[in-house]
Amino acid sequence: MRVAAAGGLALALAWLAFGRFGATWRWGALLPVLAALAAIVVTDLSWRRIPDAITLPGTAYGVALAVLLPGHLSLAEAVLGVAAGGGVVLLLAMLSGGKVGGGDIKLTAMLGSVLGWKQTLVVFALSQVLGGAVALALLAARVRGPRDGLPIGSLIAILGALFLIGGP
Repeated sequence: MRVAAAGGLALALAWLAFGRFGATWRWGALLPVLAALAAIVVTDLSWRRIPDAITLPGTAYGVALAVLLPGHLSLAEAVLGVAAGGGVVLLLAMLSGGKVGGGDIKLTAMLGSVLGWKQTLVVFALSQVLGGAVALALLAARVRGPRDGLPIGSLIAILGALFLIGGP
């Protein structure tokens, strides 16, 4: 069931990206990233885990795209995106006493490699606002309690995919 959900989400993202970019090299190059983000959404919602087996190769792939895909990020922008995206969330993880997981750190580093630092930080900030709104709605509906966690990585991943499709 989870594989089907990840596959369905990946297809939906691919379709949206095709609508934006058409059958171009950029569209084809973004498909693995979109598939990885779809898998992250499902694994984070299901198990509250973001596998290194997805984020670490995804980061390397994003940096490689900066070298190989003209009109995408420069290598410097991709590396700065990795450092800024991962670094800001690492700092937040240290300040929160472990409430932010290592998977979120590596996910934002991966997004930094394909979005650059500015868009990655916007995605992260929006995910926190959206996560707060979702948490309040779940509390109001008494679906979750105040101590229940919310898998924020899934929001980071879906917003990152949407920025990747809709961005410049």
